[in-house]
Amino acid sequence: MPTWHEIAEHARTAYTLVSDEEDGFALVWKYESGRTQQVSVTRFTYSEQDWAEFRSFVCKADEMAPRAALRKNADFAVGALATDSDGDYFLIHQAPLATLDPDEFALPLRALATTADALEKQHSERDDF
Repeated sequence: MPTWHEIAEHARTAYTLVSDEEDGFALVWKYESGRTQQVSVTRFTYSEQDWAEFRSFVCKADEMAPRAALRKNADFAVGALATDSDGDYFLIHQAPLATLDPDEFALPLRALATTADALEKQHSERDDF
Protein backbone atom coordinates (compact mmCIF):
# COMPACT_ATOMS: atom_id res chain seq x y z
CA MET A 1 0.00 0.00 0.00
CA PRO A 2 1.84 3.14 -1.18
CA THR A 3 1.86 6.34 0.82
CA TRP A 4 1.46 9.84 -0.58
CA HIS A 5 5.17 10.41 0.09
CA GLU A 6 6.06 7.35 -2.03
CA ILE A 7 3.79 8.44 -4.90
CA ALA A 8 5.20 11.99 -4.80
CA GLU A 9 8.78 10.68 -4.70
CA HIS A 10 8.05 8.40 -7.66
CA ALA A 11 6.68 11.40 -9.59
CA ARG A 12 9.80 13.46 -8.72
CA THR A 13 12.11 10.77 -10.11
CA ALA A 14 10.02 9.75 -13.13
CA TYR A 15 8.83 13.19 -14.33
CA THR A 16 9.90 16.82 -14.36
CA LEU A 17 7.58 18.65 -11.99
CA VAL A 18 6.54 22.27 -12.59
CA SER A 19 5.28 22.59 -9.02
CA ASP A 20 5.93 20.49 -5.94
CA GLU A 21 4.05 21.12 -2.70
CA GLU A 22 3.37 18.99 0.37
CA ASP A 23 -0.08 17.86 -0.79
CA GLY A 24 0.25 18.20 -4.53
CA PHE A 25 2.41 18.56 -7.59
CA ALA A 26 2.02 19.29 -11.29
CA LEU A 27 3.82 18.13 -14.38
CA VAL A 28 3.62 18.97 -18.04
CA TRP A 29 3.09 16.18 -20.54
CA LYS A 30 4.86 17.00 -23.82
CA TYR A 31 3.79 15.61 -27.19
CA GLU A 32 5.79 15.20 -30.40
CA SER A 33 3.43 17.71 -32.07
CA GLY A 34 4.78 20.37 -29.71
CA ARG A 35 1.57 20.52 -27.69
CA THR A 36 1.71 20.27 -23.91
CA GLN A 37 -0.79 19.35 -21.23
CA GLN A 38 -0.39 20.15 -17.55
CA VAL A 39 -1.73 17.65 -15.03
CA SER A 40 -2.01 18.44 -11.33
CA VAL A 41 -2.07 15.68 -8.74
CA THR A 42 -3.25 16.42 -5.21
CA ARG A 43 -3.85 14.38 -2.10
CA PHE A 44 -7.15 14.47 -0.24
CA THR A 45 -8.84 12.42 2.45
CA TYR A 46 -12.21 10.76 2.03
CA SER A 47 -13.75 8.14 4.29
CA GLU A 48 -10.59 8.13 6.43
CA GLN A 49 -8.42 7.13 3.45
CA ASP A 50 -5.91 9.08 1.38
CA TRP A 51 -6.80 9.58 -2.28
CA ALA A 52 -5.08 11.15 -5.28
CA GLU A 53 -6.87 13.52 -7.61
CA PHE A 54 -5.60 14.02 -11.16
CA ARG A 55 -6.84 17.20 -12.86
CA SER A 56 -6.17 18.82 -16.23
CA PHE A 57 -7.68 21.92 -17.84
CA VAL A 58 -9.66 21.38 -21.06
CA CYS A 59 -11.36 24.61 -22.14
CA LYS A 60 -13.28 27.71 -21.10
CA ALA A 61 -16.97 27.43 -20.24
CA ASP A 62 -18.14 29.01 -23.49
CA GLU A 63 -16.05 26.67 -25.65
CA MET A 64 -18.08 23.51 -24.98
CA ALA A 65 -21.81 23.11 -24.48
CA PRO A 66 -22.79 21.42 -21.18
CA ARG A 67 -24.82 18.76 -22.97
CA ALA A 68 -21.86 17.93 -25.21
CA ALA A 69 -19.62 17.59 -22.14
CA LEU A 70 -22.04 15.17 -20.52
CA ARG A 71 -22.20 13.08 -23.69
CA LYS A 72 -18.41 12.96 -23.91
CA ASN A 73 -18.18 11.59 -20.34
CA ALA A 74 -19.72 8.31 -21.52
CA ASP A 75 -16.75 7.71 -23.85
CA PHE A 76 -13.87 8.11 -21.38
CA ALA A 77 -12.06 5.07 -20.00
CA VAL A 78 -10.43 7.25 -17.35
CA GLY A 79 -11.72 10.50 -15.89
CA ALA A 80 -14.74 12.69 -16.34
CA LEU A 81 -15.38 16.27 -17.38
CA ALA A 82 -16.31 18.66 -14.60
CA THR A 83 -16.41 22.42 -14.14
CA ASP A 84 -14.54 24.69 -11.76
CA SER A 85 -15.96 27.71 -9.93
CA ASP A 86 -15.68 29.78 -13.15
CA GLY A 87 -17.55 27.16 -15.16
CA ASP A 88 -14.41 26.19 -17.10
CA TYR A 89 -13.99 22.52 -17.99
CA PHE A 90 -11.34 20.20 -16.66
CA LEU A 91 -10.84 16.47 -16.77
CA ILE A 92 -10.65 14.78 -13.39
CA HIS A 93 -9.85 11.30 -12.08
CA GLN A 94 -9.69 10.20 -8.44
CA ALA A 95 -8.12 7.03 -7.07
CA PRO A 96 -7.49 5.65 -3.58
CA LEU A 97 -3.80 5.67 -2.69
CA ALA A 98 -4.12 2.17 -1.24
CA THR A 99 -4.29 0.72 -4.76
CA LEU A 100 -2.13 3.26 -6.61
CA ASP A 101 1.28 1.69 -7.23
CA PRO A 102 3.67 3.43 -9.68
CA ASP A 103 2.24 1.60 -12.72
CA GLU A 104 -1.30 2.44 -11.69
CA PHE A 105 -0.17 6.04 -11.24
CA ALA A 106 1.25 6.30 -14.76
CA LEU A 107 -1.83 4.94 -16.54
CA PRO A 108 -4.40 7.54 -15.37
CA LEU A 109 -1.77 10.28 -15.64
CA ARG A 110 -1.07 9.48 -19.29
CA ALA A 111 -4.71 8.80 -20.15
CA LEU A 112 -5.92 12.00 -18.52
CA ALA A 113 -3.27 14.15 -20.20
CA THR A 114 -3.92 12.62 -23.62
CA THR A 115 -7.71 12.91 -23.37
CA ALA A 116 -7.60 16.46 -21.96
CA ASP A 117 -5.20 17.58 -24.68
CA ALA A 118 -7.38 16.09 -27.44
CA LEU A 119 -10.44 17.85 -26.00
CA GLU A 120 -8.54 21.11 -25.60
CA LYS A 121 -7.36 20.94 -29.22
CA GLN A 122 -10.91 20.18 -30.40
CA HIS A 123 -12.65 22.93 -28.38
CA SER A 124 -10.06 25.63 -27.90
CA GLU A 125 -7.41 27.50 -29.85
CA ARG A 126 -4.93 27.44 -26.97
CA ASP A 127 -2.31 25.04 -25.69
CA ASP A 128 -1.88 24.36 -21.99
CA PHE A 129 1.58 25.57 -21.23
